Amino acid sequence: MRHAPGIPHRRRSAALLALLLALPGLAGCGGNGAEGITEVHEAFEDGNAESVVGEERTVEGRVHDVVSPWAFTVGGNEPSDIEPLLVVEGDMPAVDQDDPVRVTGVVREFEIAGVEEELGVELSDTLYEQYEGEPYIRARSIAEDVELD
Repeated sequence: MRHAPGIPHRRRSAALLALLLALPGLAGCGGNGAEGITEVHEAFEDGNAESVVGEERTVEGRVHDVVSPWAFTVGGNEPSDIEPLLVVEGDMPAVDQDDPVRVTGVVREFEIAGVEEELGVELSDTLYEQYEGEPYIRARSIAEDVELD
């Protein structure tokens, strides 16, 4: 095997190993954290929802509003201007407004009837009609008491 001049073999191998270890975490993830919330909203606003729907994302921020025992919004808190993103989970931990959270789940387009069927509950039209056709994350995990940047 021929080695590139000026770069020791061990250093090149270590750099290649670091890159290979990072790739699975980058594949199909898109933005994470607060940037992930913005990216999801922008895709829907630009008419490009299909680029994020069905993708697993990890987002983090402070709980903006607790909608019901099955949903809350994350983001939208000062000093950030990030529009809140709805998070839905059938067995959600008890969170309060301003709690820091990290949510991992699949991005979907909100449809009251579909979410009701999936969760096996009846959602209040009054509480949820504003989210119809908007993005949300169907949470797989919700970590509380996380440290936010």
